[in-house]
Amino acid sequence: MNADQLFSLVGWTNTDPVLMDAVRANGGSLETLSAKKVQELTTDFVRLVEQGVELSFVSQEYYSINYGDPRGAGPFVMSGAAYYPNGSSKVSAYQGAAPFSKEPVRTRDEAIEAFGPPEKTDEEDGQVYWDIWNKEGLMIKADYRDDLSVKAVAVYMARKS
Repeated sequence: MNADQLFSLVGWTNTDPVLMDAVRANGGSLETLSAKKVQELTTDFVRLVEQGVELSFVSQEYYSINYGDPRGAGPFVMSGAAYYPNGSSKVSAYQGAAPFSKEPVRTRDEAIEAFGPPEKTDEEDGQVYWDIWNKEGLMIKADYRDDLSVKAVAVYMARKS
């Protein structure tokens, strides 16, 4: 599975062979997940450094309470995938198309072109911090830098009502 498709595994647990193989194929390992970090911080991450992607994991209990039943029985559930088209201090620049898009999304204008008008925007004094969209039961959040270049495009399971 290519990095651009990893977001489709949100909701799968760390013992699922499809998720394990996809992470391994993209240069990562689920063996790095820490029960201690998840307990203390709620979330732990698997960074696919060369791919420019960061996967977030929460405990199965937390996921069940906030999002519904996970797909699998492992102790950690993939709760999101963040793509860094301009890189970060922890990962290289993601080179592929953004989730739910056929093109890369590197600026706010490109995000709006790819995803449509945002359903929610955090803006203060003319500075836009992030936009949110909902697509196919998943939440897409684009976080921006001051110049409106994209810090990250993250895909998460939408919280249950």
